[in-house]
Amino acid sequence: MYKVRALLIAEKPSLMRDIEKVYKRMQLPYTIDFASFVGHVVELKEPHEYKKEWKKWDLAVLPMMPERYEFRVKKTAYKVYKELEQKLKAGRYDFIINACDAGMEGENIFYSFYKKVGCKLPVKRFWTSQTTDSAIQKALTHLLDENDALIRNLRNAAMYRMIFDWLIGLNLTRVATVKGGRTIKVGRVMTPTLAIVVQRELEIRNFKPEPYAQIELQLPEMTALWFDPIQNTNKIQPDKVQEIVARITATALVKELNTERKILPAPPLHSLLELQKEANKFYGFTSATTLKIAQSLYEKKLITYPRTESKHLPTAFAANIAAHLQAIRAVEQYKEVTASILGNPQKIQQVTASKRYVDDKKLTDHHAITVTDVAVGHKKLTEAEWKVYHLICKRLLAIFLPAYTFDKTTVILQSGGELFKQTGNAIVEKGYTVLYEAFRKKGEHPLPSLQVDQLLPIEDVQVLSKMTEPPPRYTDSTLLDAMFHAGRFVEDAQLQKILKDAEGIGTSATRAEIIEKLLTIGMLARQGKALAATDFGIDVIASLAHHDVVSPVLTAVWSKKLKDIVDGGLNATAFYREMLAFVEDTTARMKALQMEVAEKEIVIVGSCPLCKEPVIEGFRAYACQNKACKFAISKVLMKGKVTPTDAKKLLTGKETREIRFTWKSGKKGKARLKLQEGKLEFIF
Repeated sequence: MYKVRALLIAEKPSLMRDIEKVYKRMQLPYTIDFASFVGHVVELKEPHEYKKEWKKWDLAVLPMMPERYEFRVKKTAYKVYKELEQKLKAGRYDFIINACDAGMEGENIFYSFYKKVGCKLPVKRFWTSQTTDSAIQKALTHLLDENDALIRNLRNAAMYRMIFDWLIGLNLTRVATVKGGRTIKVGRVMTPTLAIVVQRELEIRNFKPEPYAQIELQLPEMTALWFDPIQNTNKIQPDKVQEIVARITATALVKELNTERKILPAPPLHSLLELQKEANKFYGFTSATTLKIAQSLYEKKLITYPRTESKHLPTAFAANIAAHLQAIRAVEQYKEVTASILGNPQKIQQVTASKRYVDDKKLTDHHAITVTDVAVGHKKLTEAEWKVYHLICKRLLAIFLPAYTFDKTTVILQSGGELFKQTGNAIVEKGYTVLYEAFRKKGEHPLPSLQVDQLLPIEDVQVLSKMTEPPPRYTDSTLLDAMFHAGRFVEDAQLQKILKDAEGIGTSATRAEIIEKLLTIGMLARQGKALAATDFGIDVIASLAHHDVVSPVLTAVWSKKLKDIVDGGLNATAFYREMLAFVEDTTARMKALQMEVAEKEIVIVGSCPLCKEPVIEGFRAYACQNKACKFAISKVLMKGKVTPTDAKKLLTGKETREIRFTWKSGKKGKARLKLQEGKLEFIF
């Protein structure tokens, strides 16, 4: 009797091994063979691969819009592609199981390959937000059909997003580069993100500090600042200070006393954006670092799928939340608090019934990030992985703890007709904040016991001389937030709503990548934790000033359309027609711009070991300036980043720091690099 046979293709070898292990313990009505991608194995072809005349960067041939979009095999994934192609051509399979990550990008990775390889077999979808054994078993038992509405719409949106980014990126980058005289990369999300940072950088550069003063009273057990209730400010022009000081008497009268109870429940669970912001705030991790760590924890089965915009859990998941709390209980520092929560099933039921944390209507294609029901056990975590895992544990525990409750008291004092104000907080219940004691910067300071009409002796009057300060530079945390809340940068109310509905610019999966790309191409630079726009970045935005590619509205409008495709509210073909018309119009308007940007600064990292000419930092490599010499060190090698410091060490005969590499098998490991006779060698 013939048994139905399927080929399951996972996004990464680690996930493939996890699924295969669970499958071997199951009885399914078909046989599964296993294979794996290594992320993207194909990519859209370069322009010259469609038409020879598109190789030349010439305004006359723009916009480039292929009649059909074709894929090519990525050089780094050629072996993987060929092995999969041979398996499919052998004709042994009745259907394929797409086990790529459950999201838009996972659909893109699978179907780009499926189209390139020319496969006609039916496809079933393995769909889960967790990689625990129970979740894998459930997903294998309930495979989705490829024509399921959600899957089909997600696939269409993924394909059109990729094509749109190709059309915008390649056409507008070529126009800007030809007009500007040096490589100027333009992107649908990248350019408005750069504009946000440039705007802040110009505010800082153009800022002129101005002196102001404050008057502080020293009273028994407290201080109070002068304030103007009409202007709602405590800043005083320096020339007005002395006349105010002259009016102050020896006592201050308690004029008003207001106490308000503040009840702050635990924050929502983590979306990727919230996790990136928190890890940047507490540990200084870049957004890209946090995403990488979260992906690693996901692959180790310790947390749910990280690339999510949602802060809520589905009802079905919440029903089994006790198992996830048991996993946290295995971590020594949470043993006591978790035991207390598990000992109160009524409270657990109350929280999971609350729409604040559990709401099926507020889910995107994935729910909030949280721990799985797998305990850490003997898994080896790096220090950075522990830090992120702790943040995720705390967020889940916090929702079952009492609210942080405090009494905020505001006192208004009067002396010589002048008003002074102070506030104090008295903690009533620490609640969930007991989990965050290590991050508490300062204690709460309650006011002393006071009564209205009470007279207090003034012990001292101090004049504080101060200067106004420029706005702070963006950090990873605040820039991610600005990208998400990009509606703040437009005035039109309708456009603000579009930006809000589209959840800003970029997605949880791409924002970190965009920031890193802007740093790599030299439009942004890191200054400690801060992100600053370079002169090059400022010039690019100044040259593009009146073009809509600079505005966050452009990407938000199109992101909203992509979201409508996923939700089934917009026909994919209609979207494509709109897209082509937009690209044609946008390219034509950009051709009319004048681009003036600073010439590229040449950064020399050392001398070539082969011909002794300078080695300069390029976009993708550190290469010998001598065109006849082929010496170069790639900036990214097997996913490991070779920094300028690494390159300088290599060129002086030294070993680099330990760099984390990913081999073709998917295995990760650390090694140093060293140059031997002009060739790189791994030192383990």
